[in-house]
Amino acid sequence: MKKGFTLIELIITIGLIALVGTVIVSNLSSTYTKQQEQQYENFKNTLENAACTYINLNVGASIKNTCRSTGSCNVTAKMLLEEGLVTEEDLKNPKTQTAIPNTTNIQITYQDGITTCTYPD
Repeated sequence: MKKGFTLIELIITIGLIALVGTVIVSNLSSTYTKQQEQQYENFKNTLENAACTYINLNVGASIKNTCRSTGSCNVTAKMLLEEGLVTEEDLKNPKTQTAIPNTTNIQITYQDGITTCTYPD
């Protein structure tokens, strides 16, 4: 009797390896997608926090008064960059890997004394 594997054993082994490979690739893809979503959320939070900080500092006092009287206003990415609240790297959108335009507005709203800063999706 010869030693070796039968064709059936080889096919089953190759099938199991393919199945395990598919599961691993699927999990890695899902992890990568979640990581990209988290990077985008961090990007948004950085800009929103910088906009709220800008408004709460004396730098944005005139804008703050306008915001309070009208209920909302906008702060541009350029304003945040000029005041040093964000860097050029902070303005790089992780979804597109490109810098957002300096004219991009972060909306600030006032309601019942609460300041809310929102980056447009």
